[in-house]
Amino acid sequence: MIIILFVLLFIFPSGAVYETAELCEPAVVYATEVLPFTLEELDILYRIAWAEARGEDDKGITLVINVILNRVDDPAFPDTIRDVVFQPRQFTPVANGSFDRATPCDRIKEAVHKALRGYNDSRGTLFFNAVSLRHTSWAARNREYLFTHGGHSFYR
Repeated sequence: MIIILFVLLFIFPSGAVYETAELCEPAVVYATEVLPFTLEELDILYRIAWAEARGEDDKGITLVINVILNRVDDPAFPDTIRDVVFQPRQFTPVANGSFDRATPCDRIKEAVHKALRGYNDSRGTLFFNAVSLRHTSWAARNREYLFTHGGHSFYR
């Protein structure tokens, strides 16, 4: 048992093991924890995190993912990761093609996994934009400003 765990940790140092059992959706396994996200959903989150927040610290990346997850849980938004990210006029990288060109690194993936494991310091944010748009964006004019972290302002 210890040897198998060592081999898994050696081969998958982040602790991520992808499982594709015949009767269940692909999932990410962390030791004994199974996160109920498909590989497609993970890929979408990795790409949008890279496209929106690759210059941010780990907290900035998780905050962007938290906005997406908060929207999935909010009845005013679509109820899937895919539908939230691809909702028209919501995420600039989807519109300008940088989402499709994204090449997420391990640091991005680890921050996404942290958010998926429950880290959420977003205070319920549903919108964010570049700090440079802090006073002129739709969110700035129509939503409650909560805080700024790194290069993004966050709103509810």
